[in-house]
Amino acid sequence: MAFDNTESIEQLQYKQKLKAAVYYSTMKISEQSIEQEEVTLGRQAIAGIAETVWKQCQQMATDLESFAKHGKRTTVTVDDVKLLVRNSPTLLPHLSEMHEKQTEGKQQAKKQRKPSKKKSTTSTSAAMETDEDSNMV
Repeated sequence: MAFDNTESIEQLQYKQKLKAAVYYSTMKISEQSIEQEEVTLGRQAIAGIAETVWKQCQQMATDLESFAKHGKRTTVTVDDVKLLVRNSPTLLPHLSEMHEKQTEGKQQAKKQRKPSKKKSTTSTSAAMETDEDSNMV
């Protein structure tokens, strides 16, 4: 029983750290916006925005888990994220573009690695042929 309490305390501490990070990030973004727009925001407004962001993130996480579960998967994929943001006219194209760039980068990295593997197998097979030829004499 004590282990369950310890685990829930650790989870609560972790959740509080995440919430604090969201609040801090919201405060920093608000400060930047204040400088650009010459508007003032009170601490309560920033706290309200941070709480809204927190709840939105929780809802998104729940939705992503549901999409993966519906697809009979245990891992959330890019397609799940695209499905989540499908109604956002700017976010969906942005995420799609980022995914394409990342996929291209991975493919280029694979192409760069493959020739070095082929060279080593070719030299190994050539060495084996040479060894076999020398054994025949």
